[in-house]
Amino acid sequence: MIRQAVAQDGAALSALFAALGYPQEQPVHLAAQPGREVRVWAQEEGLCGVLVWHCLQPLHVTSRWGLISALVVAPHCRGQGIGAALLADAERRAAMAGCTQMTLSSSEQRTDAHRFYERAGYRERRKQLCKWWQEGGC
Repeated sequence: MIRQAVAQDGAALSALFAALGYPQEQPVHLAAQPGREVRVWAQEEGLCGVLVWHCLQPLHVTSRWGLISALVVAPHCRGQGIGAALLADAERRAAMAGCTQMTLSSSEQRTDAHRFYERAGYRERRKQLCKWWQEGGC
């Protein structure tokens, strides 16, 4: 049920990102981007979840890092293990790509998500700083 997203998933991805709090004016356009994977949980009824992760190669270290930029499960599909399966899939793929760690950010108000990530072995590491020059950031 987990697969790579395809161009035809654009509208469903837009709906999932809107459920995460990032409304899209148009369907998501999936342009190929090196180091980025968009993995989806697909069912006959459509997409139930998406995880976007990036493989980064910082210049100052020899190891690669994985970075999750989005993970969302549709409200009607939550509690079925879909998020955990997408997370495990991304971690496995990152390890196969030579990544030695996976990081992510989560908004302060997403306490349920924090508990989910902690159960999956993620630990809070402070401090992350953000500078945003448009409305709605950080």
